[in-house]
Amino acid sequence: MDSPCLVVGAGPAGLAVSRALADAGVEHVVLERNDVADTWRSQRWDNFRLNTPGWMNSTLGPVDAGSFSSREEVVRLLADRAAGLPVRTYSPVESVDHDGSSFVVRTPSDQIRATTVVLASGLQNVPKMPSWTERFTSRLQHLHTADYTSAARLREGAVLVVGSGQSGCQIAEDLALAGRRVYLSTSRVGRYPWTHRGRELIGWLVDCGHWDQRPEDLADPAETRAAIAVVGSGGRSLDLPALERLGVTLLGRLTQARGEHVTFDQSVAENIAYADTVAALLTAKADSYITAHSIDAPDTNRGLTAGRRASATIIDLDLAAANISSVIWCTGFTGDLSWAPAPILDDHGLPRHNGCASPIPGLWFIGFPWLTRRRSGILHGIPTDAATIVDGVLRHLAHPT
Repeated sequence: MDSPCLVVGAGPAGLAVSRALADAGVEHVVLERNDVADTWRSQRWDNFRLNTPGWMNSTLGPVDAGSFSSREEVVRLLADRAAGLPVRTYSPVESVDHDGSSFVVRTPSDQIRATTVVLASGLQNVPKMPSWTERFTSRLQHLHTADYTSAARLREGAVLVVGSGQSGCQIAEDLALAGRRVYLSTSRVGRYPWTHRGRELIGWLVDCGHWDQRPEDLADPAETRAAIAVVGSGGRSLDLPALERLGVTLLGRLTQARGEHVTFDQSVAENIAYADTVAALLTAKADSYITAHSIDAPDTNRGLTAGRRASATIIDLDLAAANISSVIWCTGFTGDLSWAPAPILDDHGLPRHNGCASPIPGLWFIGFPWLTRRRSGILHGIPTDAATIVDGVLRHLAHPT
């Protein structure tokens, strides 16, 4: 069959593009390898909630401005959005080839020739599992973030969580609140307090243009690969000392593993200090905006100091003595674009792009980090990027050359 436009992926980004294409009168088809919102169904734990409020998540559909959607609600909202759109589920894309004028997209049961293609399959759905697992004692249960569902489904005993980014901190908190003994191998990640000067900090950051920064606006391009600062789900602050106060034992970066014995460096204090530095930089942006616009926002209860650590740093950990039975690897995700036409990825495995456009005319990306703005990789940025792509699709269909 032939189609003016083909969209790969039926998550928030793919459905947003599909809705915008439908509103613009563009005939198209959306191919999804599993079910709608598959990553949200299969790679989120039971108590997962968004850490951005409803007013930032319009791409999900009608949500309350101050709500923080659960995993189940996100899946339901996306399924509702997919209703009436030309979505084909359980149609994995095996290859996309470009012949110079159009694209040939192959699935196990079909071949589609498309004038334009939008890749909305994401780069955060393939777990990155390190080779460290082979160096640990074989008695341990190893899971990735994507496989964790709840403390009740783990083996009895303590848990070692490796990585203190957004997922690592939230999972460590989830385990601690469930009464589990938790050891957290920390990493260099920023944080931000939820409230600042009488309002949610994320709101100040939207108003001051933080989320609208373009890649070319950054002094250091490496910032586009930095982890997003940690904040609690459901509209709360979350930081390493707060986890420690819940009973989580903070460890440095994992450096070596030999059977039952694991070694960590002494970076805990440095990691906490770095998180505080990021928090100070973010709140300073809000302060500058407040001052520049003469906004009445009293400077009270800044909450920048996360709190000093109570325990000494553990360098060597005996897993058996600590009764650790499970290791959860919060080591991030990547994506699989091996089926896409080459060359569209750079040396870091990220899309080569100019805004949302790929190097191949007629091929666009959406839902990937730092496409047009800092917010491109989160729900808040999808509607703007979707509109940009649909404008590009319309121009390309009108003038393919």
